[in-house]
Amino acid sequence: MSGIVKLKDIAEELGVSVVTVSNALSGKKGVSDAVRQKILETAQRMGYDYSKYAKKETDTAKIGVVVEKGYLTVGASFYWEMYQQVIYAAARRNSVTMFEEIDENATGAGNLPRILSEGEVDGVFIIGWFSKPYIQKIVKESGGPVVLLDFYDRAFACDAVISNNYVGMYKITRYLLEHGHRDIAFLGSVGMNDNIMDRYFGYRKGLAEWGIPVRKEWVLEDRNIRTGEMRVELPERMPTAFACNNDLAAGYLYDKLLEKGYRVPEDISVAGYDNYLYGHPFARELTTYNVDMAKMAETAVDILLKKLKKENRHQGVRYIDSDIIERNSVKNISRELV
Repeated sequence: MSGIVKLKDIAEELGVSVVTVSNALSGKKGVSDAVRQKILETAQRMGYDYSKYAKKETDTAKIGVVVEKGYLTVGASFYWEMYQQVIYAAARRNSVTMFEEIDENATGAGNLPRILSEGEVDGVFIIGWFSKPYIQKIVKESGGPVVLLDFYDRAFACDAVISNNYVGMYKITRYLLEHGHRDIAFLGSVGMNDNIMDRYFGYRKGLAEWGIPVRKEWVLEDRNIRTGEMRVELPERMPTAFACNNDLAAGYLYDKLLEKGYRVPEDISVAGYDNYLYGHPFARELTTYNVDMAKMAETAVDILLKKLKKENRHQGVRYIDSDIIERNSVKNISRELV
């Protein structure tokens, strides 16, 4: 055969996918011995140069990173910052990353990310939620290890690294309680995703330890669950403090409070979660639980590289804990209660 033989040529010759050819040549899972042998023989017959698949111990790993397009605004997105941390963590381990953002059309059609369909990476990180069928397709057809970042689901046969949502929000709620607050609202659409739900239950644990019941009217939505559009409405009877499921919600709340004539923290205290509020003046004042993105990225890279070397067969969720960043958005009202 004349010219340079590509994976696509072998796939068309045998009537299989490019991913199957790539997995067979690289020794990855998901290909039967019979099919793998047939691909190897065809590649040799067609003159394909697959020497690049004969990796040495010191070779650089190529890590794919996929993120849903709606999550991203370059320089102004929590997940863009997390991706930057993945780049740094991978570089420290002599590895490189290949990034791809996925739009709704691709997920709706069930099209694999290009970096996977063309066999360009050894393993992949999925940052943030996609639809379950789409994630399942990536996990099933990737041919290499898949690590989920900032979310998890028991339905997926892969590892996940997430913030310790339950403990983090428990710490925030306890912090507010220790500063004298007893009327504490939770701001977050609990039905939106597991992260918010875990944070809600951390809030409930904090209140329960102090014998304080959860008030239904103080569990507030922060977005439209169907569209994801952020929106904050104040309750009829105001609490003294808000525990916000993330800093973005805290920013929207702050704007709404100012609009209604409240001062923070003089009249109402506000605490957040993430330690990431881009481009908002309240970021400098907001007391918040820090999501340790650097540690999450470092842990995820370590898991993936060990999976590639067959050093770690454990599969599960790693919870990354962190600390509260104390600024100026929470008033200590303990003395006022005496």
